[in-house]
Amino acid sequence: MSGEALRSLGDILFQVLAPIVIMVAVGYTLQRRLDLDTKSINRIVYFVLSPSLVYATIVTLSFDPDITGRSVLFAGLHMLTMGGLAWLLVRKWRYQGGLASAFIITTILMNNGNYGLPLNLFAFGETGFGYALVLFMFNAMVGGAVSIFLAIRGKSNGIAALRRTLVQPIIIAMFLGVFSRITHIAPTGSLMDMIDMAGQAAIPVFLLVLGMSLAQTDVRANLAPVLRLTSVRMLVSPAVALGLAALVGLTGVAYSVAVMQASMPSAVNTIVITNEFDAAPDFTAGAVLMTTLTSLITLPVLLFFLR
Repeated sequence: MSGEALRSLGDILFQVLAPIVIMVAVGYTLQRRLDLDTKSINRIVYFVLSPSLVYATIVTLSFDPDITGRSVLFAGLHMLTMGGLAWLLVRKWRYQGGLASAFIITTILMNNGNYGLPLNLFAFGETGFGYALVLFMFNAMVGGAVSIFLAIRGKSNGIAALRRTLVQPIIIAMFLGVFSRITHIAPTGSLMDMIDMAGQAAIPVFLLVLGMSLAQTDVRANLAPVLRLTSVRMLVSPAVALGLAALVGLTGVAYSVAVMQASMPSAVNTIVITNEFDAAPDFTAGAVLMTTLTSLITLPVLLFFLR
């Protein structure tokens, strides 16, 4: 490897990933030593900080309509492809009930919020952050609805899952942000400043919560399915994303962000969903931990070639 390549890799590790790893490690350590109330802190993020971030970003950032549309198309095709692949693998490996649902959920629901957003911000700046937010909102809305449906299938129906998804704080913030953007009716002055400050606070708290959640997981449960899921999420998903991003015409920063967001580990909130509906939560916790640890190897490699 040349000296320039080594310097580039060092920049990725120390300028992009190091701040993320440090904050996750702080959250992990605090949870292990102080036994914090993770659920309450997560609710602050869920009901206040994340919606503020989504709303403020939609209102203030500049979005290219063409690239935004291509990004949404990419996200839809990627989720459909990975969901279909997970369904085929579930049938091949004869997983049943909650494990089958959890395998599909952890395949399609990615941690492109509290991991992907700060990573893309550090790696690609405000422009990359804007594109990353579009993909995050798609995954939160569509992926969340599909995941809830899979978790409660047999207990409820698709309409109930859709209704539950549409009243989530992030989704409401997204609709309000689009409304403000179109009508130019938005908070001003100190009120908007406060919303923006709450949104900025979301990034470090995202990472602290991720570390706290990882401190409460055990990868030893369902080890074989966890390893299989990790291969699908961290190896197959990026490969699929590289092809689909080119297919829909994404280039430059938008291409890189799309691939990175599709290469994130399984989302922490999959643990919440599978716990709520008793859909193999032990497997899900192990999958989140193992994919997150694996991402410390796979993501620097991807960044090296994409930057």
